[in-house]
Amino acid sequence: MTDLAAALAKARLPYREYGITAIDSYCGHSMRQPVKFYLVEGSIIDLAKTFEALEYPSLPYADASLRAEAAGFEARFLCAESVERTGLGALALTDFRRNPANGHYSDPRGVYPALKGRIFQPDSASGPNLLFESAACLSRFGAPAGSEPGAPPPPALLPLPGDASPLWQKDLLTIILQGPHSSDAFELLRSSGFVAAFWPDLDALLQVDHAKDCHPEGGGWSHTMEALGHRKSFDLALSLAILLHDIGKPHAESSEGHRFDKHAEIGARLASRFLRSLGFAEKIVDDVYFMIRWHMMPAALPRLPASKVSDVVLDPRFTDLLELFRCDEFSTFKGPDTYYAGCAAYKAFMRNHKNPYRDQDGRKKAQTFSRL
Repeated sequence: MTDLAAALAKARLPYREYGITAIDSYCGHSMRQPVKFYLVEGSIIDLAKTFEALEYPSLPYADASLRAEAAGFEARFLCAESVERTGLGALALTDFRRNPANGHYSDPRGVYPALKGRIFQPDSASGPNLLFESAACLSRFGAPAGSEPGAPPPPALLPLPGDASPLWQKDLLTIILQGPHSSDAFELLRSSGFVAAFWPDLDALLQVDHAKDCHPEGGGWSHTMEALGHRKSFDLALSLAILLHDIGKPHAESSEGHRFDKHAEIGARLASRFLRSLGFAEKIVDDVYFMIRWHMMPAALPRLPASKVSDVVLDPRFTDLLELFRCDEFSTFKGPDTYYAGCAAYKAFMRNHKNPYRDQDGRKKAQTFSRL
């Protein structure tokens, strides 16, 4: 039991997991959830008495919010006089719920058959939030059966929200990146016009034209979607870094034969600005900045003197950087050789770093002897 669950139990406030939190549990998705959704039998006043740090974000699908930092996630609360009441909030998925006490699910709208088939068509009554629900479901189940891979529902049926608050956008982005089919969800947001309207730095990737010998998979957007598909981990910072690692390319210039010169430095700054604007925690921002800023280094690591890279390589986040590099390289269909060469150079560096008789480049250290 988490501290949050214990606090609700102590306050005698019955609760249910709802929406994407309950769906992930039902489908057996074991990824860590940075955002969790709870329906609480009680009022906002009851919640405020239970949690001193409660916030009131005016979300269409939640009445209150809490940063449960000790537990490693943020909570969104919807209040009701009964946890059995249906039709709450602005999302159809709200009625799909799980009772953590016994593991039982409630499904008054009959979503089970669609979930078993790994497809789900959100209720059109969701209005502007239909896009939110459609993207969330696509990220979990992929494109509907019979459609082309990555093909989203008709964009005309998905009105853009008139006022997408930063927290609404943050929740949407976080939920999408926790799904195994994130690229399907991003394709939906792109084709609907949402990316262009709200995330222009991402939309600019559509204008990045790659050389076919380096990126046969296509331009900047296609490359990024392909890279997301190579993830082995749904860690939020890593996923954000993969999504944003090339957003500096539209602003980079060619220099001395190098296309997209300094795009890593530019992209790291743009990513930090974007994530801060949505309210991501500063640690997430710092970790993403580090990975994007240095995402070109692993390819050059075998050729660089250890003294030039020691600060970066010894950073505990370097292994996450290598994972970003793997996704970046594998998405180009060029094979794993460059990635494995970078890993070998990293292992050699760490081995030499721990060896008192060799310097960081592997050369034997000169030994000095004192006379007795």
